Amino acid sequence: MNAPHIVSVRTVDHGVVDLPEPSWCAGGHRDDVNRADIHHEGTEHAASVDIPGTGRVPFLTAFLSQYPFAEHGSRRVTVAVEIEGEHIEFDPAGLGDLAAAITAHALYGLLPLRARLQSLQDGE
Repeated sequence: MNAPHIVSVRTVDHGVVDLPEPSWCAGGHRDDVNRADIHHEGTEHAASVDIPGTGRVPFLTAFLSQYPFAEHGSRRVTVAVEIEGEHIEFDPAGLGDLAAAITAHALYGLLPLRARLQSLQDGE
């Protein structure tokens, strides 16, 4: 078994903190933060759409996330999803609920609107 990769982060309140870095962490830890703000962040995954005149635009960016020294929240690994400019942390059940809501919106909101729009444009 391989020894865990250790990363050193310079904090403003605890000096240099050495901690194991999870294999999924993309690295890039910031220095000069509070120890509670040390953050492991995985590779980003995003949905995207082509917008005429703009190009490909990402949305619902999501990534594995962990604050191993959190003082007021969970220290567990979660998935952070960007919603309205904020990164909201989800556990497995919450992420399943989010995926179900997105699927329901696509099936029962967006696709019916698309069909209605198409029928209106066909009538012009």
